[in-house]
Amino acid sequence: MAEPARVYLHLAAAAVRATARRPAYLAMRTLAAALIVVFEVAGVVLLVDRFGTIGGWRPAEVVLLFGLAFAGQGLALLFGDTLEADKVSQLVRRGTFDQVLTRPVSPLGWVLASYVDTRFLGRLLAGAGTVVWAANRAGVAWTPGRAGLAALAVVCAATIVFAVLLAAAGFTFVTVQGSEAVNVLVYGGQYLASYPMQIYGPPLRFLFVWLVPFGLAIYVPALGVLGRQGPPGLPAWLAWLAAPAAGAFLAAGGLAWRAGIRHYVGTGS
Repeated sequence: MAEPARVYLHLAAAAVRATARRPAYLAMRTLAAALIVVFEVAGVVLLVDRFGTIGGWRPAEVVLLFGLAFAGQGLALLFGDTLEADKVSQLVRRGTFDQVLTRPVSPLGWVLASYVDTRFLGRLLAGAGTVVWAANRAGVAWTPGRAGLAALAVVCAATIVFAVLLAAAGFTFVTVQGSEAVNVLVYGGQYLASYPMQIYGPPLRFLFVWLVPFGLAIYVPALGVLGRQGPPGLPAWLAWLAAPAAGAFLAAGGLAWRAGIRHYVGTGS
């Protein structure tokens, strides 16, 4: 077990060293990834400030949700960017994945370690900084429990994003072409979950809390961080279910990945 892990670490380290050979380019890409978060958060502040509150949440409290979501997304894409459907589609169409299957390594391990896009570290750090800034503006008194809930939200959100990418990659092995529906879940789903859940109707709330549990991973732990009570059906203690729900969603993504590999027949190129 230790030997394969060492191989993947060496492969990932080589990928990082390759990108680090152009430090100016890497710094600009990392800064650009962070600025996306800054501009998005600025837009949210202006929007919410215009109306005073959204669902009873003040601007700083909504921004905290966005910070948790962006940090989770950055963490997931830092390690799972190569699973995006268009990139997996290129592996399939070029016949590169056929070569991967002939190697004595895990196909998933090779795909993940073959290229680590360190620019998403900028999104992760910008998201974390946003959480700290918003918590300070919202008057949050940090305790180990609240810090743990914030970390839980980031890790669970990252797990769900990774699971979506994993499932979409498995689907791409069958369809060859990537699907834009993945972006709807990875970016659109996370964006919707970055607003208070009470502003949505029951069907949409059910979808993003229990089926694609972004709301359970981001919104519910944020209730505990902010010391707020959730709407009916979403009490703060549900944060204890965030990790099991994210783990179950990741397991489902893993099954989709394996099913895709089993049905993979190559492109003939």
